[in-house]
Amino acid sequence: MKHFSFVLLDDLDLTLLNDLESRIEHQETICLKSEQELMILLNCFNSSVSNDSLPQIDDVDSSFILNEYPTPIADGSFDDFYSTWLNKTNRENDMDEYGQLICLNSFLSSNSSNKVVVLSEAI
Repeated sequence: MKHFSFVLLDDLDLTLLNDLESRIEHQETICLKSEQELMILLNCFNSSVSNDSLPQIDDVDSSFILNEYPTPIADGSFDDFYSTWLNKTNRENDMDEYGQLICLNSFLSSNSSNKVVVLSEAI
């Protein structure tokens, strides 16, 4: 499993991205099997990865800048979103899976920023 942290930024502040203590206040982390699952998840949130790249970030295997802010899922539509996610990824239907996605959706719903960066954590 890989840890992917969604970091919300007003601008691409590399100082913040390289300071784990500061960054943790601006991120939500989920566990996925691969970068391919990340791309499926981003597609489910109507987002995608840009061609831009970031310089080396401490303790990060890879980084992705999103083209657009992910569209949070409305509460009444979340169960349909979750079923679609399970069908596309063949992941197990359990409370951990449901919980991490509901937390990510809530994080995206309660925040706004100009940039979203996803970091594949070197854990």
